Amino acid sequence: MNRFHKSMSWSKPTESESDKQNPHANLWDSDEAVSNASFGLADTWSHNTSHRSFFLPLHYSETYQYPLVVWFHSNGFNEQQIDQVMPHISLRNYVGVGIRGTKAADSVGHRFDWHHSPAGIATTQEAVMQAIEAATERFSINTSRVILAGYREGGTMALRAAMQEPDRFAGVISLGGRMPTGSIRNIQQLRERRLPMLWQWGTENAEYTNHYLKTDCQTCMAIGSRVEVRQYPGDDEMTTVALHDLDEWIMRRIVPDSSIQDSDRWASSPTLYSSN
Repeated sequence: MNRFHKSMSWSKPTESESDKQNPHANLWDSDEAVSNASFGLADTWSHNTSHRSFFLPLHYSETYQYPLVVWFHSNGFNEQQIDQVMPHISLRNYVGVGIRGTKAADSVGHRFDWHHSPAGIATTQEAVMQAIEAATERFSINTSRVILAGYREGGTMALRAAMQEPDRFAGVISLGGRMPTGSIRNIQQLRERRLPMLWQWGTENAEYTNHYLKTDCQTCMAIGSRVEVRQYPGDDEMTTVALHDLDEWIMRRIVPDSSIQDSDRWASSPTLYSSN
């Protein structure tokens, strides 16, 4: 995240009286949370699934049904990472909600990781559903355009959550996160859904190897997902270019009435098989 000019802040924003009267006055909004919670151990679980942070677009209008982006932060961060990310995706196109990882990574409860145990996965799935419900109750959301997206470990968890209940989501995006490991129990449901996926990888990311990419692509072929893979120079996918492309993909693939059309930017030319 150090490629952005705005620094990361872990402080909980306070809600003024004017904010209470006009919840749409700011770009972001936050759920109430226990601000003085303390954690005795670094591996303390966060069972409270209500920890989330909302991001509202500029000139929010209750007459328009917005796509909803559910953001999964990378390990060592928290739900407020969405405040850093959404301005670089779009200031106008989406309502966003960031959810918190399932396992505390420090003693003061500022940083969280994603735990891929059965309990961690179930807690995450519950948090996603609760975040979507809270967003639709408070804001004007198109429930057929809910997109899960995440960075690194959060990207892997976003993929896992989307594959658990593919009929609930319009698409899923992973920035530098691999396909989740483990058996897939709903293969037939995934094959019928053909869930749209966007994978964004830095070419120098240690997890980005021909072997891993081949393995992940084989998994997607088995479940019939519609996958688009984009590569970026360097070892980090969290760049303004990648986030702009994320917005473009959603508007082109998920929002059917978008004015954005396919461009030549990612076009490829035919080549002989022997040249590969």
